[in-house]
Amino acid sequence: MNALSLGIPGVGAVSSGTHFCALYSGPAERDRLLYAFLEEGLRQGDKCLCLIDDVDPAVVRDRAVGQSGSDYSRRSAQLDVERSSDAYLRSGEFSVEDMVSFLSGSVDAAIAENFSLLRAAGEMSWVLSGPPGWDDLFAYESSLNQIVEHEPAILICLYDLRKFGAEMLIEVLRTHPRVLLDGTVIHNPHYMEPAEYASAGRAAATIQPPLVRVDTQGADEADSRWASLTDAELRVISLVAQGISNREVAGDLYVSRHTVDAHLKHIYLKLDIHSRVELTVRALQRRLPARY
Repeated sequence: MNALSLGIPGVGAVSSGTHFCALYSGPAERDRLLYAFLEEGLRQGDKCLCLIDDVDPAVVRDRAVGQSGSDYSRRSAQLDVERSSDAYLRSGEFSVEDMVSFLSGSVDAAIAENFSLLRAAGEMSWVLSGPPGWDDLFAYESSLNQIVEHEPAILICLYDLRKFGAEMLIEVLRTHPRVLLDGTVIHNPHYMEPAEYASAGRAAATIQPPLVRVDTQGADEADSRWASLTDAELRVISLVAQGISNREVAGDLYVSRHTVDAHLKHIYLKLDIHSRVELTVRALQRRLPARY
């Protein structure tokens, strides 16, 4: 199985065995991604799995499958919808072992039913309440990259930029090799291979509550800090967020490496941050274009 379509406008072909994160802002944008992904799977005859909390599963099923018709039974059999909290917290807490078993079982069941591919989408806001075991989430997300690599599956984890805090989003970037944002699949430069992530001690132990997005500076101050950035600094941010080195940024903008270094120093001071991955998160939250 080679090139596959996600069904999302503007997104090119992908391969089986891929684990994405999709970053969006609000329910309307999530639904545009989610239903396009499910519709493509139903059209292609794939098994589809949707895990979502803030929409009733029956509503998702009705919208995705459609009205009764000649292919209603077929499409209905292709789609399973569960609440995210029921799937991820099956025993009342999050367990990496249980969730891996659930997904592996879903792949095996799809194969047994003669489906050639499982398309699974999981909306991740269930973790924001801090349920028992939540701190193993990113160990799980990291391990998925090895688990799914040779499986007939495409997995998309859905994260709302309006809900998740910066520290959580940093770990999202470190555990997903590809990021879907604004109709574009980005090969994530901040991704860490599972062995690297584990050896670096990366996990939610480094994340302190609250898990939700909170502007500790206050919304007005955060806006003011961002508004203080110059056009030149915003151009630097847009390139750094793509994983481009300072030397490459300098070449792209026809300035010296020293100028780029100076811009970054000023940017870090203005935004009160300390790393490139934090800067990338700020750029994502502000929906800064890839080429400003």
